[in-house]
Amino acid sequence: MANLTRYNPFNEFVSLREAMDRLFEDSVITPRTTGAFFNRALPANLYETAEDFTLQVPMPGVKPENVEINVQQDVVNLKWQTGVEIPENATVHYHGFQKGEYQQSFTVPSPINSERAEASYKDGILTLRLPKAEHARARTIKVNAANS
Repeated sequence: MANLTRYNPFNEFVSLREAMDRLFEDSVITPRTTGAFFNRALPANLYETAEDFTLQVPMPGVKPENVEINVQQDVVNLKWQTGVEIPENATVHYHGFQKGEYQQSFTVPSPINSERAEASYKDGILTLRLPKAEHARARTIKVNAANS
């Protein structure tokens, strides 16, 4: 016997609390940084293909050995040190690259296979290739017709 459920249009309404929670989750929760001299999010690029994500983060003046990358589930944590030195006799007119430790976290839309993640650094840009976890990849399923 089939179960029938009567349509109730009032079940479609969302409470104000739920709507505000969604609003804050979608717009307020953003990647954060903590630096020795200032707090602000860095610009970054995040691209997605069927197999992986590519994250690009500019890091001018950073040595690759001073970058620490941790990947867990769908979060990528970056921590790095900059060491731009100014000569003792120099007069500073503008000092945009501060010396210190920085940190930023990125959340990607689906879980990552951290075992196969790769990082490269070229021309001041850190590029991370983050393969999607097998269970998070889209699959095509064929429908088999049953013969009667």
